Amino acid sequence: MDINAKIALNSLKMEIANKLGYNYNTITDRVESNAPQNTLMGHAKNVLAGEEVGGQVNKRLVEIGEKSLLYKYNSQK
Repeated sequence: MDINAKIALNSLKMEIANKLGYNYNTITDRVESNAPQNTLMGHAKNVLAGEEVGGQVNKRLVEIGEKSLLYKYNSQK
């Protein structure tokens, strides 16, 4: 993966995680909940946080792709 794309994707993950009240750990590249870590509840909440952030990232990437395609289509007219 292009390093600039990786940086942009990590920034997007961090932005969405922060908006949803989660932490994005840049070292481990994981979304973490505010639950106590290294506990069963913490692990479970981290999974849910990762799913929620991942879903929002996918949604945002699709929106960006749609806008790009529309711009390309409209500029060819």
